[in-house]
Amino acid sequence: MDIFQTIRETATWLENVNNNFETNLFRTGELSPKHYYCEIPDKDKPAVVKQIIDRRSELLQKANEVLIPVEKLGQYGRIMFFDANSTVLDGAPEEQSSCYVDIADTPPWDTWIATGTQLNALNIFQQGHKLKDDLLIAWVPKSQYYFANAALEVACLDNFKWGANDYITNDYSSLKELFSAPGAIETSNEFVNYNRRIAMLETIQSELNINSELYYRRFRAKVANKGSFWHKLTMWKTWFIL
Repeated sequence: MDIFQTIRETATWLENVNNNFETNLFRTGELSPKHYYCEIPDKDKPAVVKQIIDRRSELLQKANEVLIPVEKLGQYGRIMFFDANSTVLDGAPEEQSSCYVDIADTPPWDTWIATGTQLNALNIFQQGHKLKDDLLIAWVPKSQYYFANAALEVACLDNFKWGANDYITNDYSSLKELFSAPGAIETSNEFVNYNRRIAMLETIQSELNINSELYYRRFRAKVANKGSFWHKLTMWKTWFIL
């Protein structure tokens, strides 16, 4: 894995190809992981992330996109860590980030860079300093600093963190700026239609929902106490997969 190339491709994709968050919330259909990240078995997470990386790279090459140079990446974004196994599904980060992260506290898949396992294999950090294997490493475009940080601030289990560069080795010193929190994060003055975004998110992630045990549990809880008996019976028959 060439982490320099991967970060350049991710940033370029978000700046030059899928650069309007309102279009698909940075969740391109062609890059979909098919399942919520927290429900992918830990042993399979690196392979799923690699599929996204490879597909994004292929699409960039077809589009003949010129990649952002490493030395300029700091102008476009920063790296955030997401702890996949510390998700309580309370919906607060999803709401406060205006759908930058989803109900499972996961950042958009167009921004995914690596797992902890993949970065550890590169020996980016000094000996004795490793990331959790299932950690998801994601790129945060500058335009989304406020929303990503909003998720971080309300997450009750502190499962979001801006990258840390204290122990990065000299071989990766050019990435140190990226593994650090942005400076002062300005309050966003952007008008956000949250209801529109949440409806869009449900549509975009319909495949994840269909494949997700998590989704069905939420769905059943939602309909358990409302609607007629026959409506509930119909829905239960339709969704009876567990």
